[in-house]
Parts: sequence; structure tokens; C-alpha cells
Amino acid sequence: MPKVIIHLRKKHVDQDLSRGFLQLYGVIRQMLAAEGGGCEIRAMDRDITSRTRHVSGRRFEDGNLHILDDRNVQMPNVLNAALAYLDGFWHLDPEGTRGFSPIGAREFREDMIPYQYAKRFFGRLQRTWKDTRRTRYQPPRERQEIPQGAVSVFFQGSYPLRAGATEFTDITMLQDVLQGAGSRTVLVKPHPRTADIGTMAELAEIAAGDSRVVISGANIHDILAASCATVSINSTVAIEGFLHRTPAILYGMSDFHHMAETVTAPGQFAEALHRAQARTGGYAQFLTWYFRHNCLEIGAPDLEQRIWDIFTRAGFPRERFASGRALDRQAEHHDGRSLL
Repeated sequence: MPKVIIHLRKKHVDQDLSRGFLQLYGVIRQMLAAEGGGCEIRAMDRDITSRTRHVSGRRFEDGNLHILDDRNVQMPNVLNAALAYLDGFWHLDPEGTRGFSPIGAREFREDMIPYQYAKRFFGRLQRTWKDTRRTRYQPPRERQEIPQGAVSVFFQGSYPLRAGATEFTDITMLQDVLQGAGSRTVLVKPHPRTADIGTMAELAEIAAGDSRVVISGANIHDILAASCATVSINSTVAIEGFLHRTPAILYGMSDFHHMAETVTAPGQFAEALHRAQARTGGYAQFLTWYFRHNCLEIGAPDLEQRIWDIFTRAGFPRERFASGRALDRQAEHHDGRSLL
């Protein structure tokens, strides 16, 4: 009987799987246990990086289903999983996650999602994130004065470049924005966890020579409420901006490009900003389509069934994990006999 092997970063192997950034793995372990199936937590092999699509050897040909955290490996018997930007929503897919998720290739139109249905879900997200000024990285609670109408640039560190999602660094992205921003204030927020000394030194030098540049550590939602647009490689902040109906401009691969403008080469920013400013709506419909129709939601009544469906498409249907006792219970249930 196969088992599911979940590959985590070494520092996460012994952590509580009920924590938000590991929560899907806790659900998977519980649903397997209910079937009598096994689930193993293992440290990620060092050679499996964010750029890895295939690995050498036959390490995944052991008869088990392997789930890789925050990776994009495209091989038989492998699924990739990651938080889908907002806590509680997840990707679980054989192709990849976030920028490499197949959601990016799917069609979206506003008329696919009834507005009244979308309005309720959109309102729920706004109450959870926007209205409480909540974001993923312990934001400052005090309010700060933000220049109205600023173009807000959010740095992401080296990860998008290392993952192959962009050809831009944070600094080259900012330099391109400054070329096309005209007289607008350009507010820059360094990433709270990945800012490096070299990038911060370059940023300070640019700000010293350009009065339009303002460096800020303010709460993201205060920035978003005042901004005319967000600029990032493919950051969660663009999704959070949609909750404020703030348009987004991206400098890299993204699976939510449907609702954003994407810059693919230097010199395109001014036109991208013009198009972004012309956007009039569709945020509620898009976020409902993206999260409700394309992601797994923790706590949803059909969550386990959707996970089993994904496992089945990967070649691991539910019955492969069921122990003899679990199969007996299933047979009794189908025969209509009491389980008492």
C-alpha cells in the first residue's frame, strides 16, 4: 500500500501542521489516517530548488505519492503545494505553484462569475484582510501618512529571479518604473524578510538622487489605499491591492496576470500604467474565480474530496490508500448497513 511523503524545508519538518503555512499537510495526514493510509514528513532534498523541474535518478519511483512544498517539479508521482497568497487557500498541482501554476493559462472573463455571488465572497475577503489591515508579515499597526496617488513598488528580494519567474531585479524594476512614472511619487517598500544590504544601499543611493522616491515601512494596507497602482514581480501584495480595487503592474510570471498589466521588457511601464488606470472593475469576480474555482480552501466542505480528486488524477485514487478495515467500512456504508 502506498503512502504520501510530504517534503518540507528542513526547518519545518518538526513543526505543528496546524500552522497556517503548513495547514494543508495536516489535513492530508488526517484524511489518510482515516483511511488507514500512511503519511511521512521528510526534509526536502538539497538539490530540489525553486528552479528544479526534473531530478535525476529514480527517487520518486518508489510507489509513493510525493508532495513538495513550494516547488515546481514536473515528474510522475509528484505534486507541488503552496499557500495561494492568502492564508487558508492552497495550490496542489503536478505542474507548479503560484507563478508556475496552471491557473495562469486558464481563461477568465468577468461574465463567468455572477456579481452578486462574487460580491459576498469579495466582502468576506475584505473584512478579513483589508478592514483589519492584516497581512502575512506582522505589519506595523500605527497609521502613517502616505502620499496620495503614488506608484507603490514592492520589492521581493532575489527569490523570483532564482525561481526563473523574471529577468528583473528589484533595482532594475524600480529604475524602469522611474523612467515611466513622470512626476508621480514612487513609494518603495522593501520586503520585510528578504531585503539585503546591497539592494538597500542601491535603493538609498537612488532615493538620494531622485526626490520622487520615498522609502516606506508602513502597513501595506495603508499604502494600498493611497496608491494609484502597485508594482511588483508577482507579489501577494498585488492580490491584497485588488481588495482595495487598486490595479497591479507585474514584472514577472504570475498566475493572476488576468487582472494585471505585465511588463516584459524595459520601457513599457508608462503604457502599462495608463492601461492599469483605465481598469474600472472586475476585482470581485476575479478573486472569486481565482480562489473559489481554482484553489483549495481550508475548511471548505468539499476540501477532502477535491484533494482525493487531485490524488486520483496523479494516479493515486482513494482505494489505493485504504486498509482492509477501511475498505470493510466503505462496503458496509455502500450496503446501507449500520456502522454502529
